[in-house]
Amino acid sequence: MNNVLFAILAIVVAVFIWFWITDPRRSIGEMTGMIEAITVQPSSTGHAGADRTAMIRLTDGTLVQASVVTPMLVRSGQRAKVLVSEQMLSGTRTYEVVEAAESR
Repeated sequence: MNNVLFAILAIVVAVFIWFWITDPRRSIGEMTGMIEAITVQPSSTGHAGADRTAMIRLTDGTLVQASVVTPMLVRSGQRAKVLVSEQMLSGTRTYEVVEAAESR
């Protein structure tokens, strides 16, 4: 009986570690919105550029904070294409600006 419990515990721990290492995410899709503000902070990962984040007002009225991953110049007032992904374990959504263009 102890061996069976130990085996189940080992499997649960192995699955947890695998999920933690692989950081499984699923793509929810793309949304569009208007860039309301941009913030720039020194790089936290050691690369040469700064970490940019944007406050985006989505078409449904939701205000979200998104990481700017496009190398383009991004500024307030532009339309943004936002990639939305969700972590499978926690359900936390992340938003990334992948494209920005002048509003019509």
